[in-house]
Amino acid sequence: EAKKLIYRCLTEKYFRHILVRNTYATIKDSSYQTLKDIIYELGLSQLFEFKLQPLEIHCKNGNMFLARGCDDTQKIKSVKDPTGIWWEEDIPTESDFITVTTSVRTTKAAYLQETFTINPETEGNYQDNWFWKRFFEGHSELSFRDTTELKLSETENISLSYTVHHSTHLHNRWLPDSFRAFLMDLKAKNPYYWEVYCNGKWGNKQLGGRFYKSFDIGKNTHNLTYQSDLPLHISFDFNVNPYMSLSIWQIIENSAYQIDEIAMKDPVNTIRDTCLEFTRKYNIHNAGLFIYGDPSGRKEDVGREKGYNYFKEIEHELQKFKPISRVARMAPPVVMRGNFINSVFDGSYQGVKIYISEKSTYLKDDLLFGLQASDGTKHKAKVKNEAGVSHEKFHHFSDNMDYFICEAFSDDFKKYQSGDPKYYARPMGRNIPNERHRL
Repeated sequence: EAKKLIYRCLTEKYFRHILVRNTYATIKDSSYQTLKDIIYELGLSQLFEFKLQPLEIHCKNGNMFLARGCDDTQKIKSVKDPTGIWWEEDIPTESDFITVTTSVRTTKAAYLQETFTINPETEGNYQDNWFWKRFFEGHSELSFRDTTELKLSETENISLSYTVHHSTHLHNRWLPDSFRAFLMDLKAKNPYYWEVYCNGKWGNKQLGGRFYKSFDIGKNTHNLTYQSDLPLHISFDFNVNPYMSLSIWQIIENSAYQIDEIAMKDPVNTIRDTCLEFTRKYNIHNAGLFIYGDPSGRKEDVGREKGYNYFKEIEHELQKFKPISRVARMAPPVVMRGNFINSVFDGSYQGVKIYISEKSTYLKDDLLFGLQASDGTKHKAKVKNEAGVSHEKFHHFSDNMDYFICEAFSDDFKKYQSGDPKYYARPMGRNIPNERHRL
């Protein structure tokens, strides 16, 4: 791509290309340096001038490359008559993309073009990312061309086309064998990075500083479906933005399986709407229902009759299932419950096992991308939605998982807290003997 841009810069009558990354300071050592190195390798340095303040590459014919960062999109909008963008490595936010791409307009060039050279990795589920949805959704092939037909008027249509070219280390004949060997070794050492960096497959970033450090998407997920003869265990978190969250579990022996999750977004992000959605999905269930969740929901709700709270409302809405409450008196300590669940995930505590549904979206994202604060608790960073409402991005579903695990396996949690995290013989059920399955 860099060689093509250099050729265009040398041969086209008018060419003004913007080099873009999310952070301006990173451009100097990435796309700017790549262009500079290739120009020198081709013996063309006498035709170009390399500026550092501001960061630009000028060709003797008047054409140029200008560097801009998404940390100051106004400077991108101020570029006069740009002919294209080279987005390098970073996937921008959708709002930055729209701001930048709408600034690429001029009548001075034969054609305008934007190019993305990216690693296919996102924070959060990549299938929820705007970039994947806009350009990749619906395509199983790795390289392809697609066209969108738009109607400008009753008599005029326009076609917008884009091309996706997929390449890996196998297409780079200049890579040294030692580096290829390192990449090949990832197949055994880290299958996730093998898929992303060797095979160019889409993936979800594995971040450092995670609260649930031991969660392994390969070891701690399952494809178990709803078992109609087993009780359901449901757990609530009462934040309403970005959604009201409900996780649904079943327990077999000493293993907890998350089988489903419900995220109710505005304007249906109420307890009643959440319970109605659960009832719609599990209307014929008759094998028992246990309720867990944030103990703060026990507090009396202002404006309601005395003694009425969130959990009373839940029990009322779900009364057809004859629910049994298992809400703790107080929330388990954040650091201790995190350590306990991490020890379950990595197998160092052998009395309990936890498996997350392969189809889970929200809980898996919490486990993979929810970070740890400096004091060891959960880092609940806030973001704003399109309406400007501030909310915590992660840890809603992980919180209701914590409430469920620590109460359903209360004996294990107490045993862990006492400092003796060893496997031991245990009765079936929640301290109830002689049951076929643990309830």
